[in-house]
Amino acid sequence: MNKDLVWTHKLQCHSDIKSNILGLIDEYEQNGDCPDAVTKTDFYDDTLKSLPNYFNVLGQNANLLWQDICNKYWISDFNVISSWFQQYHCKDFHGWHIHPNSNISISYFLELPDSKYSTEFIDTETNSIFQSNVEEGDVIIFPSHIIHRSPLITDSNVRKTTIAINLNLGDVNTNLINPIDPIFNEKNTN
Repeated sequence: MNKDLVWTHKLQCHSDIKSNILGLIDEYEQNGDCPDAVTKTDFYDDTLKSLPNYFNVLGQNANLLWQDICNKYWISDFNVISSWFQQYHCKDFHGWHIHPNSNISISYFLELPDSKYSTEFIDTETNSIFQSNVEEGDVIIFPSHIIHRSPLITDSNVRKTTIAINLNLGDVNTNLINPIDPIFNEKNTN
């Protein structure tokens, strides 16, 4: 696995939307059992039938992120499959896992008290663990099959809040491919 497959985006709207999203998450009452060592999440809430309200706040303000994703993967569109939040306190963590049934996963660090608590990844080619250099307000984007975890929170009186998003990539953007496609170029010069 190439570490270049994991990349970051600085969410310019973070300071504008943080308190609004945290307010919506604070209003949420835990529903369903959480088998993970996570203080609060809506991942296991079977009553949620659509994307949560906090995703709408994020989604409407993340146009540059959506454009960067389309440009990075040379696609014209994508589908948001799911979104959920997770809040971690001292002694919380989320073990090694992947996100099945999606192409791309996103982790938005809504609250990140220390970069040592950012997502850890396994590089299966070098048998090593690595982290991206991120801070609060950053987003990590990566193929959903890459093994990752949220490390153990060891400091008391801190809270980490993330929003996870799974995407399936849509159609190829032929406007990006055509200039480098010899068949397309030959066909159009004759």
